[in-house]
Amino acid sequence: MTYVVTEACIKCKYTDCVEVCPVDCFYEGPNSLVIDPDECIDCTLCVAECPVNAIYAEDDLPEDQRQFSALNAELCKVWKCIVEKKDPPADADEWKEVKDKLHLLEREYAPGEEERNYPGGSKDGKDEDGLTGMDKLLMR
Repeated sequence: MTYVVTEACIKCKYTDCVEVCPVDCFYEGPNSLVIDPDECIDCTLCVAECPVNAIYAEDDLPEDQRQFSALNAELCKVWKCIVEKKDPPADADEWKEVKDKLHLLEREYAPGEEERNYPGGSKDGKDEDGLTGMDKLLMR
């Protein structure tokens, strides 16, 4: 099982969840976050940290949020890995209670809007030693 970021994150993009994640499984898009299902270790730490309750265990996804499982798996392959907490968008609080935001999801950055800096300089999240966040956690 993995955890899934759902619609509530769109246009809010709080990154409190990123700060507590013991592996590098969060990916950042222009106006939302997703979780890489292959990297998530099901630790549940991110769930309590999300101020908009956007993160669910895949098995517990509400019926109207099930499409986000596939979206997380798809978008983590094209968005950049985020490993540190950032300030949310200036208008994030205005979007906290808004429902039905899927049509607002921005899948691609505007040209020049966001530089792609991946951990270790690679999309797969491996550092200079070829280790992923999961590898590092298992070595502890």
